[in-house]
Parts: sequence; structure tokens; C-alpha cells
Amino acid sequence: YIHKTTNKEHMIMFNYKSKIHYANPKSKSLRVGLPKEIVKVLNVKPGDTMDWEVDITDNKITVIAKKLEK
Repeated sequence: YIHKTTNKEHMIMFNYKSKIHYANPKSKSLRVGLPKEIVKVLNVKPGDTMDWEVDITDNKITVIAKKLEK
């Protein structure tokens, strides 16, 4: 992984590549696996629910993923 920090605020950023697969052969939905380091940072496990926020500004896409508390 790549560890970066910024002067504006302390931020750790990871850079990973993941393969995307069909969720099942009869669906057009796609599935991607979370790298184990991100699983650890988000403290997620199977059955947890994620909240996805997508922002598109100036042709830049930012995705924020949060674990929803039960």
C-alpha cells in the first residue's frame, strides 16, 4: 500500500487495485472485494451494512464508504 499524509489534516490513504466480477451469472450487478487492510480500517465483517457517498466535482469522483452502526 501507499501511505500518504497531507498538511491540511492527517489522512492515511491506501492505493489498491481490485478485480470486478459479476455478482452472479444472471445479473448485471457487479461485485468487488475489499482488501484486508481496508476491512481492518473500517472494522467490517460479513453481514455489516455500508453507506456509500459519491461526489462528482470537476470531473473527479470521490467515494466515501462508511460502516453503518447497527
